[in-house]
Amino acid sequence: MSHSENYNTMNINQILFGVNALILFFVAAIHFYWVFGGKWGANAVLPQINSQKRVFTPSPIATFAVAIPFLLISLIFAQAAGWFYFDIIGQYLSSLLLILVAVFAIRALGDFKYVGFFKKIKNTEFAINDTKYFTPLCAFVAVSLLIAIYI
Repeated sequence: MSHSENYNTMNINQILFGVNALILFFVAAIHFYWVFGGKWGANAVLPQINSQKRVFTPSPIATFAVAIPFLLISLIFAQAAGWFYFDIIGQYLSSLLLILVAVFAIRALGDFKYVGFFKKIKNTEFAINDTKYFTPLCAFVAVSLLIAIYI
C-alpha cells in the first residue's frame, strides 16, 4: 500500500459542492449582518434605476427572508459534499440540486432590466458590481453544480 492510499481523497464533485456550500454560507452571513444593522456593502448590492435611486430598499425582515434560503442552500450543498447527512435533505437531494441549477442559471441570465448578463441598465454602482461579481458568481454556481451532479 502506498503512502497516499492511507488518506481519504475528495473527488471533484465533493470539492465543487463544498466550494458552493462555503460561498452560499458567506452570502447568508452577509445578509444576517445586514439584518442586524450592518452597513458595509449594503449600497452596492441593491439594483438601482439610476445612481440616485434604488429599485427597492428591503426591510430587515425582507433581508432575513433572503438570508434563510441562502443558509438552507448552503446546507444542501454541504450535504451533497458529504459533510453531514440530514434525512429530509437526502430524500430530495437530486431534485433540489437540479432546481438550484435552474435558479442560479436564471439569475445569471437576469431579468433583462436590472440584473444578469442581459440587463439594460449597466452604469449604476449595482450594475457594475453585478457584471463583475454577482452574475458571474451565479453562473459559476449553476455550471459547477451541473458538473458536480453529472460527474
